[in-house]
Amino acid sequence: MALKQGSSVLGITAPRIVWLLVVTLILAACAPSAPAPAASATPDLPVVQPTASVVSDLEERLLARMELQFSDELVFAGGFVWVKTDDGRLIKVDPASNSVLDEIQLDTSTDAFHYCQGLGTDGQSVWACSATGDENQRSIDVVRVDLGSGEILATLAVNKVFDQFELPFLSDQIWVLVDGGARLVGIDVTTNQPNPAIELDARCFQVAAAGDSLVAACTQDNLVLRIDPATGEVTQRASVRGPRNIAANASGVWVAQENAVLRLDATTLEEVVVFTGLPKLSAGDIFVTDDAVWVRQESGFLYRIDPGSNQIVEQIVAEEGLQGGSLIVTGDSIWTTATTHGDNINTPEQGLLLRLSLP
Repeated sequence: MALKQGSSVLGITAPRIVWLLVVTLILAACAPSAPAPAASATPDLPVVQPTASVVSDLEERLLARMELQFSDELVFAGGFVWVKTDDGRLIKVDPASNSVLDEIQLDTSTDAFHYCQGLGTDGQSVWACSATGDENQRSIDVVRVDLGSGEILATLAVNKVFDQFELPFLSDQIWVLVDGGARLVGIDVTTNQPNPAIELDARCFQVAAAGDSLVAACTQDNLVLRIDPATGEVTQRASVRGPRNIAANASGVWVAQENAVLRLDATTLEEVVVFTGLPKLSAGDIFVTDDAVWVRQESGFLYRIDPGSNQIVEQIVAEEGLQGGSLIVTGDSIWTTATTHGDNINTPEQGLLLRLSLP
């Protein structure tokens, strides 16, 4: 899923901004020796413009609006919404009351610019990144948090990549990109121990579960990989220009680029259709359900794609200027984080958690 929030307050810079800047610098540095492929490898690829058949107003769909400073990554686990904030907290939100139940400080680094993102669940626990150390000796661990008590049950020093947003669960393992994104490690949830790392021969920043395999977005290398967790091998490599975020289900693999969403075939990773004209997707998220693909970005706020027709069937617009954020869809609601645009000291940025009704 890429950059979601743009706050920089009291020395805290949103990890997604840092991630985007790092990726941009890497791409620029590599440009002379590693030219990017064309925007699409398929010349006659169908192109869909961002014109929705239905336009809805955010206020009409809004069920709850919670002030939650530095809110960013989201996951739904144990009947609760969990939020990882840019200042290192893990917050537990009760959907029954739309209120905060618990708050846990996970990032303990003395360097606030080192605070990380990353959330996942195995259905029994929440797994999150935890930044430790100082500017001279930094570490990004992964911690396992009890759904009920909020107790940290295990800490694994795996050297997680700075800003892998989703920690997917597959084959009884939580999957973590490590060593700058060059390797992929599965943490066994029965033993709380990491299994041998999978060499990717690429540098990847995001990963998602896709059926019985994993798919990874490798921005620097302009690649999407498919990984078999059973054999520990990369089984497919597809050339995709600048993949920023990735999500998948039976309908396909959905890749967020800088200004477009690209659908890949779930089996072959061949390009199927591209949805263009979606600026600042690096400041948003993408989430798939059985019957919809939800795209969160800044200027248009939220789009719903019908994977059956490959059409944008709805846009939810926000009159209030809101920066991008994370996105999840539960059985009865859409949840997204956002930040208001602060103009000066009299109107500072405000972190939000928004709950919207489903269509």
